[in-house]
Amino acid sequence: MSNNIIIRQNLKKNLKGSTFICGFPGVGLVGNIVANFLVNNLKLDQIGVIDSDTFPSISVVKDGIPNHPMRIYAGEQVCNNGKCNQLVICVSDFVPPASVTKALVNTIFDWAKDQGCISFITGEGFSSTANGDKDEAVVYGVTSTESSKAWITDAKVKPFEFGTIGGFTGVMLSEGRLRNQNVLGLLAEVEEDIPDARAASKIIESIDKLLLEIDLDPKPLLEEAASLERELQKVTEQVPTEANNSIPRYIG
Repeated sequence: MSNNIIIRQNLKKNLKGSTFICGFPGVGLVGNIVANFLVNNLKLDQIGVIDSDTFPSISVVKDGIPNHPMRIYAGEQVCNNGKCNQLVICVSDFVPPASVTKALVNTIFDWAKDQGCISFITGEGFSSTANGDKDEAVVYGVTSTESSKAWITDAKVKPFEFGTIGGFTGVMLSEGRLRNQNVLGLLAEVEEDIPDARAASKIIESIDKLLLEIDLDPKPLLEEAASLERELQKVTEQVPTEANNSIPRYIG
């Protein structure tokens, strides 16, 4: 794999047919909050890490336990009424360098294909100048393939019709289209670039509408919002990042 990006898997699970969800820091730390909530709320097992000599040389200590800054988690398959869902979550505590984003996305796609993952979701925030209640923040959706466009309706989000999407989500969508892989990008409005658990909860609600077999009640996230926001803000401030880690998104 290029740029010395490798996935070191320490726990084997049958992931055939699973959905791969990525949560990276960005505007409002929305993606990171979503991913951490899913891992904690669903009690997922860490199955590996993504590593590269281009990543920060740090250990993120939580509850006295050192953690690699980019981790992969997975749960068991959950079935209901003949339909099954299984989640694989990638959590990152830093924004990957722009120079390796494409290589990182390709590494994830290659590994996920080998594991049998069939769909991908990314979630993050984008800055909004609109006034209004954060509880009513709009979530936009865009998919990589024609066959996955129905997800936008199913998730009850607003279609992203025109503009640019940068960084990890943008590359996931573009590469997904080239590979004919179903990718859904979910973008939640945030009013300020500060940790925003309310915007993250809107993305959780959208994912919940897609993965009906898995209970993704966002209420605990809102109840724990303040403490989670403080924790992730502290980690993000201590992790080295590029000076400009957010590429503007223009919505028309």
